[in-house]
Amino acid sequence: MPSALRRLFATILLYCEPSGVRMLWEENYPHMIEDYPSSSNVNSLYIMNKLLHDINDILQQHKRSIKEFDLPQISEGFEDMRAISDLIEHELSIPISDDDLYGSRVLNVGQLLAFDIISEAIRQKHSAIFFVDGPGGTGKTFLYRTLLANFRNDGCIILATATSGIAANLLPGGRTAHSKFKIPIKFEPMAMCHFSKQSDLCALIIRASAIIWDEAPMANRKAFETVDRTFRDMLGVDLPFGGKVMILGGDFRQVLPVVINGTKSQIIKASIVESSLWSSVKVLNLSENMRAQHDPHFSDFLLRVGNGDEPTIENDMIRIPDSMAMHWEGENSIDELINAIFPDLSSHMYDTDYMENRAIITPLNDDVNKLNEKAINAFPGEEVTYYSFDSVPDDTCNLYLPEFLNSISPGNLPPHKLVLKKGSPIMLLRNIDPKIGLCNGTRLICRRFGRNLIEAEILAGQFKRMRVFLPRIPLKSRRCKNAFRNDS
Repeated sequence: MPSALRRLFATILLYCEPSGVRMLWEENYPHMIEDYPSSSNVNSLYIMNKLLHDINDILQQHKRSIKEFDLPQISEGFEDMRAISDLIEHELSIPISDDDLYGSRVLNVGQLLAFDIISEAIRQKHSAIFFVDGPGGTGKTFLYRTLLANFRNDGCIILATATSGIAANLLPGGRTAHSKFKIPIKFEPMAMCHFSKQSDLCALIIRASAIIWDEAPMANRKAFETVDRTFRDMLGVDLPFGGKVMILGGDFRQVLPVVINGTKSQIIKASIVESSLWSSVKVLNLSENMRAQHDPHFSDFLLRVGNGDEPTIENDMIRIPDSMAMHWEGENSIDELINAIFPDLSSHMYDTDYMENRAIITPLNDDVNKLNEKAINAFPGEEVTYYSFDSVPDDTCNLYLPEFLNSISPGNLPPHKLVLKKGSPIMLLRNIDPKIGLCNGTRLICRRFGRNLIEAEILAGQFKRMRVFLPRIPLKSRRCKNAFRNDS
């Protein structure tokens, strides 16, 4: 797995603060180049430059460079040999599936209308912003994939992005919008994205025929305004998003932008509909639920909830239909829930398809920990336990006892005690390598364990069944009042 080793090496450079970088390089160099061409026509200097270049490509996704580390540097002439940038080459080489390419033949009426309107704007190179609006299951992702395949097949570049990593993984070549466009985390009044006019990313955006941004309702309007401001400046065109065709999509009935401790009015003000850009948006509606065709009652229930039409009890609570709920009869009900979602678990622990379509989701960490403990116990095999090393930076007076730090459980950090077994599913909490689908929210299955390393298999999406290495890395939480570091 040389490619996995290269990604692991880059991940260690990015997150693990290694002290002996040169020694690490020399020990692993022969193994990282095993899949490179090795004929007599390929010299060793080219091989080394290619390896350095591939590692640097991963580092640059995180605004870092190989120049920052004690490593050999890429020869000046090597970059000159490349006619087009890696970013453009990557977009032009994204695989196109036949199912996506011929998807236009099976679009329903609403999807086909949206497909034709968007396609015309792309072909005519008209400045346009579309919003594909539809509840879950109405075929938004299918429409995006069909657009991507058809225009990429014609040699066009269509950038596929989404607000969340999970949604981005459903699109071929998809990346989170924040990662793709280098959107700042904190929004200043006149903030710009973190790339220059001379960058390869700017060249890619100039060449792009259109941009898809799924799950747009989840993003803060300031993110769109920052991208708009940047595109106008970089492209030199004073039109929304620099004149690019923007295909936004999502469902306002679902999750809106997260405003920490925000009121209802503050959350609404953070939505894209409150942006001045919204007046330029053409809404394309999808209403036919393709996913729930065989269960119209469930589809209707979701729509009533989303539209606020479902009767409420006290405190805006709704009653879940009995057919969708398990009655609570004590702690044993948790075991029954796990058995209902993961039936005959011991026979499917290595079955990727089985795991892909099953998950238990709950909003509270305490419930997550309880469910995880019981689910892991249901797996056959031996437990492997990893403990985090928790600390508070600059705590020179040792004010925080390790036991107290170990007890803290912010939602964006793994638990202090992480118990796993072979075949157990895990989820990434950081964007490690979005180019191959290792994003915040990516689900994987544990295959092998090392002392500070997990070998895992991606569970779903474009890179399904790819094996990757996940090392122990330092994580910091922004949700604690004091800075908190967790090495997991």
